Amino acid sequence: MILSKIIRPEVAFNDQTDRGKGRLIVIKKTEKPGLLNLAAMFQAGADMSDTSGDEDETVPARVGQAAGRTDDSEVDNDEGNNFFRFQRAAPVYPKNMINHNLDGAATTGMRRTTSSIARISMAIRRSLRLPRRAETRMAAREEQVLVEPIPEGPLFTENTRDTRIGESSVPNLLQEIVDNKRLNRYEKVKKIIRRTDWPVCHEIRANLWKELCNTKDWSGSKRLYSDEAIEYDRINQGKKQSPQILADEGGVLSNFDLKEVGSVKLIRLLLIIERLRPEIVYAPSIYPLCSLLLHFNDDDGDCFACINYLLNTKGYLMTAPVQWAASSHTILALVKKHKSAAYVLLKRRLGTTDDSVLVKCIEDWLLWLFQYLPLPYICRIVDCYFAEGHKFLIRSAISIVYIWSKVHKRGMEDFRGKSLQEKIDSIKKEFQDVATNISVSTSTFIATAVKIRNLQSATIAKLQAQFEDELRDEVTSRPRQIKKVRRTIFCEAFKSCLVDNDSAVELMSYMPPRLQLVTPTLAYQLSQDGTSFYNFWSKVDPLDQTIIIIKSTCGAIFGAYCSSTWSERHDRKERTRSKYWGTGESYVFRMNKEMELPEIYTWVGNSPDVSSDKCPQYFMSATDKSFVIGSGGRDAIRIDEELTHGITGPSSTFNSPQLCEDGAFDIYELEVFHVTSSD
Repeated sequence: MILSKIIRPEVAFNDQTDRGKGRLIVIKKTEKPGLLNLAAMFQAGADMSDTSGDEDETVPARVGQAAGRTDDSEVDNDEGNNFFRFQRAAPVYPKNMINHNLDGAATTGMRRTTSSIARISMAIRRSLRLPRRAETRMAAREEQVLVEPIPEGPLFTENTRDTRIGESSVPNLLQEIVDNKRLNRYEKVKKIIRRTDWPVCHEIRANLWKELCNTKDWSGSKRLYSDEAIEYDRINQGKKQSPQILADEGGVLSNFDLKEVGSVKLIRLLLIIERLRPEIVYAPSIYPLCSLLLHFNDDDGDCFACINYLLNTKGYLMTAPVQWAASSHTILALVKKHKSAAYVLLKRRLGTTDDSVLVKCIEDWLLWLFQYLPLPYICRIVDCYFAEGHKFLIRSAISIVYIWSKVHKRGMEDFRGKSLQEKIDSIKKEFQDVATNISVSTSTFIATAVKIRNLQSATIAKLQAQFEDELRDEVTSRPRQIKKVRRTIFCEAFKSCLVDNDSAVELMSYMPPRLQLVTPTLAYQLSQDGTSFYNFWSKVDPLDQTIIIIKSTCGAIFGAYCSSTWSERHDRKERTRSKYWGTGESYVFRMNKEMELPEIYTWVGNSPDVSSDKCPQYFMSATDKSFVIGSGGRDAIRIDEELTHGITGPSSTFNSPQLCEDGAFDIYELEVFHVTSSD
């Protein structure tokens, strides 16, 4: 069957020139509406339409059966198929399917009108068994494109430049979501959010995420943030500080065009989160989430309460490097299981079957979702993320890989003569381009993520744990990321000839707050007081707590904070029970020359997932001619031979490596500072 056999004489091109230019075909009512509806359906190219669904829904038969098509070749072959001999006309879009980008410009569900993108969208929808909107809304009338005007309503917040609240016919289902959440009907909440394609300009954006995170701890979180914000402003008084997330490699740093006032709130929010949640080691998703929350909510206390909810709820935020390193492997394993054609294409493009090589192509998956995708897609992903957790980010990343496989399954790029790393870089760029120029609408993208069948949370957790175990040694052996945060303390930092003021502030900030009210004072300096242990103990024994800083003849700088007095070595009764004493407030450190800040290693018993009664507690030990800090396995610091020589090794008490490169060292300078409380 060819197009000329379907379209009646009343529907035709004006002339041969019109045929070449692909002008709009006007379809008038005739006595055979069935044929005309069918012709209009093909010409309109409405295969970009979307109907999101859930795994358990009954989905209509394959798209195309109504038109007599039975295989994919008719969809993918543009040249040899008479159905697609003429260029398609623009489809009709109701207002409720029109999205708005960051600049406020209206864009329909179909982001492009080229036949290649239409074919990709059709292929994706057919493989997912999604119905097409044309079957329910295409009428045999003159076709027209409905363009929604740019929103002229108020800005969502003072933090954003031009994201405004606009009119939309998409229903506001917030109260229904809140009611179902209150009744613990979380599956119902998930389905509502998956199916409803709220545009960026929709009024629900001001409250949806906040309501999804609202729990009984909400008011307490807001009060905590308010108190911390007052203290932060009092101490810093306009000083510029830099959150740790800005120093982390691989972090997403898009703030989605916040104004200066929004950026200031963002930095303060991140610094307070880091101060209140010191267990966060590496969380690259916090920055974009905080930025989006501030984009639609003026109250940064609400934004903090949302992040606090995510941190306290299992399955939302990963906060350790090994977790993020394992996530790429988990995604690749799930692509292999659920989208095998995409996995095979990836192997063929790279010319290898080694998963450790393939995974390098998708290690930027978080950037796909939060930096390269347009804002309407990011907002819809985050809608589902707040309802479902990290699992939906995994689904979205798999969807990007799947769409990439549809875009690049033909016209294979010639990789001959390229190195393996060049091939990897090329494919990473392709993933970036697929996300940036996404070829399906927002609801089709969400439906693609939802339609990954039998993707169980237990499977994801099992794979994640497996890859974390495999990668833990590799990740922990990498150079430790050091905080660039200029921390706040409650007094002036001590003055040292071995470390600068920023390092002194960092060292003091890890001491208990009660000891940050008085500036430590220099009590002993090797170059001034000599290398005699007799002189050393005469000055150090009376001190309550001490900071010890050592510089080796090779230039390494390291040391410790000791939480108890060294005079306890004279307590013979206690020393007969154990030669070690001290508390878990102690720590050891070494200076990182690149970051110019100390790496702090605190007691392993401080970790929330470790039982303190099973942790070594070898904090301090001394004789008249030596002292030891942090034993267990080997000594973190051991000084003997009249304060001229020492050794350092891995310590199980602080889970610290050897603090200088050679292990054994000669002392160039040593300082001891007296730490005391205000009373």
